[in-house]
Amino acid sequence: MNRRIILVALIAVLSIPKTWACDVCGCSLSGLYFGYVSMQNRHFIGLKYSSASFKAYIDNDDYYFQDEYSNDTYQRFDLTGKYRFSPRFEVRYVVPYIINNMEGSHQNVRSSGLGDPMIVGYYSVFNTGENMEGIVHSLNVGAGLKLPAGEFEKTDDGEIINRNFQLGSGSLDYILSANYMVRFGKYGANVESSYKINSANSMDYEFGNQANVALNVYRYLETASFSVLPFVGAFYEQGDYHYNEGIREANTGGKAIMATLGAQVFVSRLTLNAQYQTPIKQTFNTDDFASIEGGDRFSIGLYYSL
Repeated sequence: MNRRIILVALIAVLSIPKTWACDVCGCSLSGLYFGYVSMQNRHFIGLKYSSASFKAYIDNDDYYFQDEYSNDTYQRFDLTGKYRFSPRFEVRYVVPYIINNMEGSHQNVRSSGLGDPMIVGYYSVFNTGENMEGIVHSLNVGAGLKLPAGEFEKTDDGEIINRNFQLGSGSLDYILSANYMVRFGKYGANVESSYKINSANSMDYEFGNQANVALNVYRYLETASFSVLPFVGAFYEQGDYHYNEGIREANTGGKAIMATLGAQVFVSRLTLNAQYQTPIKQTFNTDDFASIEGGDRFSIGLYYSL
């Protein structure tokens, strides 16, 4: 088996706040995912599944108005890949299919279909090699676009449903990304960050900008027929307030820190990547009447090197 270590950078989900019909919001699975980042000098194509859940509650504190709650699940299937134009330049893409379910006291909605695709070009600033001896490291920086292809005006009973529950944002957004990897023998660490600058859509609604940072450490294990790379780490994400027609939306945005546990399995040209994340600390921009709780997240992907 090829002894080169393949490192997959884990861009999990950014915190994009969502807005209920009653204008109370929290954070949900977004899907800012740049895909499989490899130290191999190969093209690849893959399919990834990811899921997350959120619970929200509103205490109306009023005799005439019933308290409100919503239990939401977010799932997506990403067709993703990488094409290398040269040793220093490559392009990665993500085409998502999204399935969202909202079960609440005042709304029960299911939404599914094509989401907003993303394309990001990466430049290799340096890469000192892939051998198993000594210290090696690499740095890649990238920039790209999220394209407005998904539905963003879905309604329920004549009213537009919460913005993040839509399949797309309806806006052309801009992505910045960087990935640094350092390795000594069979041990290594990876730091990856991204920042998304959102623009307003045709309804003059603008999601807040989003940022995240992921740190993972790993150990490379090898057998005669396959290799395994277990990893642990932490993930930080943040979303700014939303703006509707230039006015800041209350109860939007937030931040979270999550613990990450996962593994990759390499068999010939196939790579299986699975990870589990659980919240350590969450702070959403809610008022005194609303509470938001994010649940655990899970993803699994299968990739084929061309």
